[in-house]
Amino acid sequence: MEEKTKNFLKISLVVISAGILDFLTETFFQEGLHVPFFFDMIFAMAVLFVYGPIESMLVYIVNVTIVCIRMKCVYGSTDFVYLYSLSALAIILVTWLFVRKKDKLKKSVNFTFLYILTASVCAALCCCVISGLINFFAYNMNARSLDVEKIIFAFTGDQFGVLASSILGRIPITVLDRIITTFAGFGLSILYTKHLSRGGQR
Repeated sequence: MEEKTKNFLKISLVVISAGILDFLTETFFQEGLHVPFFFDMIFAMAVLFVYGPIESMLVYIVNVTIVCIRMKCVYGSTDFVYLYSLSALAIILVTWLFVRKKDKLKKSVNFTFLYILTASVCAALCCCVISGLINFFAYNMNARSLDVEKIIFAFTGDQFGVLASSILGRIPITVLDRIITTFAGFGLSILYTKHLSRGGQR
């Protein structure tokens, strides 16, 4: 029973720390460097590879909770940011479908690369559709002006409507973001697993 308690506390600490680190990473790249990428799930992906989808989703919940609290304090509104938890859930579930059998990721470098790349692209496309629908229904309700939003809605005009722009405009950004984020998370998971092994755990 004591071992289970220690394990629960360890995972809880990892989840909370990962959520905070994802928030800081996203804030640094978007608001500090003004990079038009999200990078808000690197540590959530790492937790996915190590522990699983439930823990990974909890990481995102910690992250989005901090984001909502900060936006409420700074802007007076959360701008429906919490709805993007649906996109995060889709990303986590789709990625998990590809990487849930960890033994397959150890067969070869090429096999692992192909699996993670395919998972990233599929997760990105699901995210584009869900996030695009959220953008469509929340259009003009977002008071912020992020660099990523400017790129997304650059498609809006005579050729594309708001819904099509919300989805199509996300594809190049989201696909690259998912690939970088998923591979970064996988790399962190390897480092963390090695750290656990040296500590005689798991």
